[in-house]
Amino acid sequence: MARMSMRKVTKVAFALFLVVSSPSLAEMSHGISAREAGARYAQALGASETCPGVHISKSAEALRQKFRGGKSNEFDVQSAEVYSSWQKVKNCSRPKDPNPCRIMIQLSCRSAVSEIGPSGSAVPNLLEIGPR
Repeated sequence: MARMSMRKVTKVAFALFLVVSSPSLAEMSHGISAREAGARYAQALGASETCPGVHISKSAEALRQKFRGGKSNEFDVQSAEVYSSWQKVKNCSRPKDPNPCRIMIQLSCRSAVSEIGPSGSAVPNLLEIGPR
């Protein structure tokens, strides 16, 4: 009986090891370039500041940390460009007809969620949806 218990304990410990040691997004993203990572990080940051109910995830922060050091310049340059575009969308102002701004924000948010949201087509899980 003690041997049976030890097997169960070993199986549970192994399963827990697999869950705890499964690679994070930053570890799995070895195929993503620093430029692409910078763009996606800035997309997540911009969307989190612009889109209602959208928040940047821990995976996005992990992606940011992965590209510190040697590839940081490429990451930072692309990130700054994309973030600047999001700032323009967020600060859009047309006093006589605000509808184009509203539509641009809605389309940008929809695109961000479909690309980097929980079921994203490009780099999933960089955004979380819902209240904080």
